[in-house]
Amino acid sequence: MKYVFIVIGALLVLWLAFYLLSWIFIAIVSITVPMKKVYDKPSKFYYRLFNYGYWLICHHARVKIHTSGTEKIPNDGTRFLFISNHRSKFDNMIHSLTMKKQFLAFISKTANFKIPMGRHFMQRSCYIATEQNNIKSGLNAVLRAISLIKSDATSIAVFPEGTRSKDNTLLEFKPGCFKIAEKTKCPIVVGIIQGTEKIHKNWPWKKTDTYFDIIDVIYPNQLEGKGTVEISDYVYKEMNDFLVNNPK
Repeated sequence: MKYVFIVIGALLVLWLAFYLLSWIFIAIVSITVPMKKVYDKPSKFYYRLFNYGYWLICHHARVKIHTSGTEKIPNDGTRFLFISNHRSKFDNMIHSLTMKKQFLAFISKTANFKIPMGRHFMQRSCYIATEQNNIKSGLNAVLRAISLIKSDATSIAVFPEGTRSKDNTLLEFKPGCFKIAEKTKCPIVVGIIQGTEKIHKNWPWKKTDTYFDIIDVIYPNQLEGKGTVEISDYVYKEMNDFLVNNPK
């Protein structure tokens, strides 16, 4: 029996060493990215390493990801606008991990660009900073997103609620972000995430089941004649109906 405990102990030490060395490597690589430089295209190496960091965090937090509808996501290189509800700091990690075959740059609040290590990878992956409740900053973020899609650099991800929902209901949308799809004529991939709000409460004693569903892909021809507010209202209803009918 003692040999069993020795083997388990050795495996645990190896895992901890691997985990620690992974973060040391990520930290060293992160400092090679200058924060003042603006990139026109994400780097495959930094993007994949960023996703690896996301995986380490989710694995450590005991997150189990259940997905559906991912076959709907354009896989021919077509750039798109990704829209999702927002419940937790883990949301974008799960989105990025699930759609790791596509480059996905998030529009994120400026405060997130102060996160150690993460901010460098955000910068190199073409994440876009915006100041909450600042009209000029929001407009600049939309213009930057339009430029990145038009140049075929990356797809763009947005939380149109603008902040996390505290009671799991879908908050009112800020329709300005839909200008990205209107001006670039790109598809809109609509996602719903559930369960991430339970991660902090469950850790470390329980695993957390999270659910990420791609409920629709809306193509440009479906939006002809619709303005930004109409598109926003259409997507809001679609997402809200799904949440009401499929609570998890």
